[in-house]
Amino acid sequence: MLSHGNLIHQMSHRLSPGMKYEDGEPLPGDTMVSLLPVWHITERTFELWMASRGCGIVYSSIRTFKKDMAVHKPQWMVLVPRVLEKIALGVQDKFAAGSVVVKTLVKVFTATSSIAAKNKKVAKGLVVGDSPPGFVEKLSAKAVCALLAPINSVGDKLVWSKVKDGFGGNLKVIISGGSALAGSLEEFYETVGMNICVGYGLTECSPLISFRRSDANLVTAGCAGKECKDTELRVVDQNAKAGDRERPALPHGEPGVVLARGPQVMQGYYKNPEATAKAVDKFGWFDTGDVGKINPATGDLILTGRAKDTIVLSNGENIEPGPIEDAVFAGSSLIEQVMLTGQDGRRLVAIAVLRPEELGATGFLDKAEAKKLQEAYEAVSAPNCSQEDCEANMKILHDAVPKLQSNQGLKDKLKTEVKAATKNFRPWEQVGEIYITIEPFAMANGLLTQSYKVKRDAVMAKHGADLPK
Repeated sequence: MLSHGNLIHQMSHRLSPGMKYEDGEPLPGDTMVSLLPVWHITERTFELWMASRGCGIVYSSIRTFKKDMAVHKPQWMVLVPRVLEKIALGVQDKFAAGSVVVKTLVKVFTATSSIAAKNKKVAKGLVVGDSPPGFVEKLSAKAVCALLAPINSVGDKLVWSKVKDGFGGNLKVIISGGSALAGSLEEFYETVGMNICVGYGLTECSPLISFRRSDANLVTAGCAGKECKDTELRVVDQNAKAGDRERPALPHGEPGVVLARGPQVMQGYYKNPEATAKAVDKFGWFDTGDVGKINPATGDLILTGRAKDTIVLSNGENIEPGPIEDAVFAGSSLIEQVMLTGQDGRRLVAIAVLRPEELGATGFLDKAEAKKLQEAYEAVSAPNCSQEDCEANMKILHDAVPKLQSNQGLKDKLKTEVKAATKNFRPWEQVGEIYITIEPFAMANGLLTQSYKVKRDAVMAKHGADLPK
């Protein structure tokens, strides 16, 4: 139950309190293109936020998105990570289909832009890890930026400006919410030169409880920024139970469950006082169920996963799958979606959904078969896919899976890429086995929520019996 007061609180946010207002805030006459359904709390809140500032709202859809961006040239968008991912993959596919010259230029400009983006943060004194950069480090970063500036200016004109034009050419900020944004996606949009602010919250909190400002001091994957106005955040031990005393906060840097308290927290679950009491303790702290920590250098909240998603191996080690899944996704162009499992097992197993189109490009499928499977894949992935179309196309995909699973060359390539992508994780966080499929996690087949989150239980119900033990 969300009150008017809960929602009015959400209209008080400032994205860039340390910047000029016009550089990072909505102004009267600005336009927001809306892609999320209007009943989605993230969408509803940002509509109110934009409307309260005299801005226009254009209601779009996946079908009309490109046209709407070209016609309305918005300054603002609110997107879920899955949509940002699809756009990034589309851009990368276009580059990959270009001539040798185009591919080479894109590769060079991607490398130089990425290096410059990282060094710009350091030069500004932004914290990327757990400690701020020193004087020499900042000086060196400024020199690198100056050295690469002429190359990146050409890259922006020849390559990245075309990506920005695809968004209408006027975007100030893309706000990402609804689920965690993978670090690889942040890097892609950062390389392009587009500003993304990550918001974090839940429907029970109207939804925003923290967000990364556009002038944030910490820029890293999983960073959910600082708490909203009049909001308190606290990270507590996962085993601490609500009772007659407030659960104490853990020292900064230690992971635990995130609690929130503030004017945006719900009035309760409708006619369900038992569920309300479990979610909100007597001191007003709402249990988000998310696992995170407070960065000791900046005070920003870093999210690592959901408490209910934590995988406990047979050796007792607790593993948060989110960061590892992000690394696996970023480390292989073949993998479109991935979910880790391994509860009570000896090792982690990755359920990897591969892209038929990429399998064709890399020679693991012939081009004609890859095209047919890609069409089936996209049909199932479409939010408006009918039950009949879903079943027919899922059968096409399902029938092609055994051949891929028996391809030793494909398995070896995936294992090599995944091993390289997760080399910085602890030994028990390494992926032991990879289960290959081309059946997507989609709304139509019940494996994806309408806010584009993977339904882990449903995925396990579908694939669990076939996974390597």
